[in-house]
Amino acid sequence: MLTFGRYCKRRFGQRVRKVPIALAGFTCPNIDGSVARGGCIFCKNESFSPTLDKETRVALKMNPKMTENPLLEMQLKQLQSQYDWQSEFHRNKFGVEKYMIYFQSFTNTYAPFDTLQKLYTKALSLPNVVGMSIGTRTDSVDLKLLDFLGDLSERKGQEIWVEYGIQSVYDETLQFINRGHGTENMESIIQATKERGLKVCSHIIYGLPNESKEMMLHSLESVIQWGSDGI
Repeated sequence: MLTFGRYCKRRFGQRVRKVPIALAGFTCPNIDGSVARGGCIFCKNESFSPTLDKETRVALKMNPKMTENPLLEMQLKQLQSQYDWQSEFHRNKFGVEKYMIYFQSFTNTYAPFDTLQKLYTKALSLPNVVGMSIGTRTDSVDLKLLDFLGDLSERKGQEIWVEYGIQSVYDETLQFINRGHGTENMESIIQATKERGLKVCSHIIYGLPNESKEMMLHSLESVIQWGSDGI
């Protein structure tokens, strides 16, 4: 069993730092009312996103149905500036020379396809970037996007991870935490992601209300069986 840091050192021959990115305009279908409102009961992006500041809190929020995105130029600049200062910090303080872009806050595939193409391509073009990781949900990814990501990874020769917030494989738990979707497409989306040469990380939460030890272990066993590369 490898930690992600050890995996990267073995894969790339040196330490790799994940650089968390939070961009203006991103939200979640579980927040904006598309599938639910208020987000999951544990949702507080500010608690784990060092780059989520007032500059990212614009009134306009994206969704995949938008035909134009007036925030794109701002988002591209934010991506560049957040990467620049974080990579410089870790290079100067810890001697890290290689980085993986981590689109972390909110649902990072919940945007117009053209916007995602430009942001992801830009991310992989940044200096000393060896790959990219995208945090999202299984109900916010389609095969068109996975096809693009698989092609992008192959063309660039860089590693792309898709990080799915699974949390639990029990529908009653997902309903209790206001997840906004059930387990219906989890396995198929993970397998479709793997089929395109992409890496999968599945996020699960232990200790959710009303779940027994056996239920928690079953969630773990399920995401392993589905082909997850990381947990």
